Order: sequence, then C-alpha cells, then structure tokens
Amino acid sequence: MKKGKAFTLIELLVVIAMIALLLAILMPALRAAKDQAKKTVCTGHVQGLVLAVRMYVDDYDGKTHDSPNNGLWDNAHENPLVPKDYGPNDSMAYWGIAYFPYAKNKKIFHCPGMKRVDDWPEWGSPWGRPSQQYFKHCSYGLNNYITNKKIDLEFKRHSEVIAFQDHIEQRLDSINSDMFCIGPSVNINLTQWRNGGTLGDFPEAVQECFRHRGASITVWLDGHVTEIEETTGEDVPTRWYTGE
Repeated sequence: MKKGKAFTLIELLVVIAMIALLLAILMPALRAAKDQAKKTVCTGHVQGLVLAVRMYVDDYDGKTHDSPNNGLWDNAHENPLVPKDYGPNDSMAYWGIAYFPYAKNKKIFHCPGMKRVDDWPEWGSPWGRPSQQYFKHCSYGLNNYITNKKIDLEFKRHSEVIAFQDHIEQRLDSINSDMFCIGPSVNINLTQWRNGGTLGDFPEAVQECFRHRGASITVWLDGHVTEIEETTGEDVPTRWYTGE
C-alpha cells in the first residue's frame, strides 16, 4: 500500500512561522492605511464645517454665533426615553447646533479618529450613565476668539486664524489650558491636563488633542486645513487664536 503524503510537524511550524512573519510585516502598514483614511475623512469634515460657518455668517449680518461652552445636542441625560433637542443658545448646547442647519449632517461633527470624549466618562458621569454617547458628535473644539464676532471686520488675515481643531474640549476658551499656545505665567500648553494641573495628570486628554498619529487636524477661517504636530506650545503663537 502507498503511504499518503502529509506535512511533517517541522513543515507545519515553518508555514505558521512564515504566516506570522507576514502578518507582523503587514499589520503596521494596514494600521497606517486605516489611520490615513480616518485623517482624510476628518479633513473633509472640518472643511465642510468651516463652510457651514461661512454660510451662517452670510445670513447673520456677518457675525458668528455666541456659542455656549458645552457639548450636548439634546437633554437625553435628563430623560433618555424622551430626549429633547437643545437650541443653539441653551447653556448645555454644543457650538455645532447653531451651524447644523448649514451642515445638514450630524456625522461631520464626529471625527473617526476620536478615541475618547470629554473627561467625564473616566470619572463617572454626573448623570449616572457613560457620557461617550452624549459627546460622540462633538469632536472639534471651536476657537472662542471667533465666537460672536464679525469675522470679516475683526480678522484681517483669515489664513492665520484657527476656526476649530481636533480637541477633547468643545470650545477652546482658555489660553492657559485649552489652546496649543503657551499662556501668560506658564511654560507649557494644555496645563489643566499636564503635570498635576487643575484636572491632574491626564495624558489621554493631551493625546486626544493630537489624535491623528500625534497631529491635530486644524481648519483656519479661510477654509484651508493643516496638521499641527504634537507640541508643548513653544512653536504655536497666540495670534493664531486671537488674530492679533
């Protein structure tokens, strides 16, 4: 009788080792491709959002909305069964609500590279439920200096003023702790999360501000998009936010 041919144990181990090696080589490339795709989607989102802001300004006497400093679209935290949409002036509202009629799609307020939302989920939501769901479509922090302003009159160089950028905060209203520049009397940016700041040591928040492989997607008032590499602030001038 003829013996059937079969792989030996050594041959099987060699094949398995080769497959493992190929996977080890391919996985970083696949992750990089996936991250690049997320960055491309994010770039399209912020370009659409700045266009929505411009259309709003055209309809409101050249003035941007005086956006609240919070990040909710509705009051589902109060009544999850019957949520009520917030208006743009509600104190708990996200800045995007004012511009949503011009964007039409809530998804563009969400960055696919976002890994976590504001700091409440880690410490327990004051509403007793995880807040990831409440902040899912709040991926971009609005520059406070452009709110409630006639931007064409007050900012002469739109290409040098940030409109909004990747951020864990919904509105960037503090030079010392929210913005990438260094504020007065400190020597580093994002101080509320660094070195035992007001929120303690919170490196995950800093990472979320630079969520695209160590870079933040930033859109400027004129609509162009750039990346700001992770920084401690020395290379980011305050005028990018203030316009001065």
